[in-house]
Amino acid sequence: MPLDPARRALILTCLYAAATGTDYTNHGPVLDVISREFGLSDASAGAMATAFFAGSAATMLLGGSLADRFGARLMVTLGFALVVISNIGCGLLAPSYPILLAWRVVGGIGTGISFPAGSAYLTQTSRSGGSHFALGLYGAGFLLGSASTFLFMPALAGPGHDWRLAYVVSGLGVGLCFLFWLAWAPRVPKGATSGLRASKTGSSGSGLRAAMSVRNSWLLALCHTCGFGLAMILGTWVTSFLTRDFGLGLALAGGLGSLVLVMGIVGRFGGGVAVERGLPPFLVIRASLAVCALGLLAMALAGDQLWLALAGVVVTGLAIGLPYASLFDGAAASAPSSPASAQALVGWGGTMVAVVGPPLVGGLLDLTGGFPAGFTTLAVFSALVLLSTWLLRPFGGLVLAEG
Repeated sequence: MPLDPARRALILTCLYAAATGTDYTNHGPVLDVISREFGLSDASAGAMATAFFAGSAATMLLGGSLADRFGARLMVTLGFALVVISNIGCGLLAPSYPILLAWRVVGGIGTGISFPAGSAYLTQTSRSGGSHFALGLYGAGFLLGSASTFLFMPALAGPGHDWRLAYVVSGLGVGLCFLFWLAWAPRVPKGATSGLRASKTGSSGSGLRAAMSVRNSWLLALCHTCGFGLAMILGTWVTSFLTRDFGLGLALAGGLGSLVLVMGIVGRFGGGVAVERGLPPFLVIRASLAVCALGLLAMALAGDQLWLALAGVVVTGLAIGLPYASLFDGAAASAPSSPASAQALVGWGGTMVAVVGPPLVGGLLDLTGGFPAGFTTLAVFSALVLLSTWLLRPFGGLVLAEG
């Protein structure tokens, strides 16, 4: 029996998320190898993540606006294609570090264009009442792809640590997923909506300006800095943390490091289900921020205790995933006439931290010779964002707080 359009859209959007999610972290497991080849400092190595997310941040708001105007499916297709090109370019056409960074920027541009379009595509095609669940799966798809790189990138690089071969082969895999999307993703009428209940303070206009006029959009973006942003910082450095501080081999460190994103998958899916069943979204968001700070502190204080470091990795990973569906469904409901733009604004908040965070941690590593300073800084940041959810009084009278 053929799948109905809503289910087919969900499956293929999650496939898109998993495929492009590999581009978020595929540098992390081979970062030390790349650093040795090009003679990089830790701060310079962190620019591998910065280049990608700078491209994403530069185009994400535009991507949301274009999706609202020209259709979400088209923008997902365009961005998806750029991610494929970027991966293959990193492997075949990067003789120097600056050129490698340029290819990373291309991939970032692709995700910036397509990420908010994917969220909007789901809100347009989801069955009534199922948007939290669908967005939870969508968010989990990105982390599934990101987590998988900790396993397949070292394996593809092989004993010779050929990171270029790993990029080419993984890029071809992403290309195969792109062909599935191109062939079978259902088309939806331009301007279709999923029937999201509008926020009491939502904008009556449309486009990016309307989404930016809603205070809740900015507050949700701030909270997402401790979701996606921290996930990408840890995705960049956790393998190096485990190899340098505990002497683990690259394959083992990559496998254990992937736990931060594997637990993020569990958190994103579980958070969506919990809210779908009636748990107030603002409680999910605040609890995740508190747990995130505790997990990062555990990593900072682990010393030579591998069990404590891994406990911090697991707890932090779960915390960064839990609020995903609440943040993005709340954004779409806050600006129902421009859901892609509102969701792009929330995604942009997390992406900006992904731009500055990896080189910041790398710079602190160069300065102090260890990871505790970087992890402590991130823990304090999470605590400050948590405090802001009370001081700035977000969520009041909005659809997000009402569940």
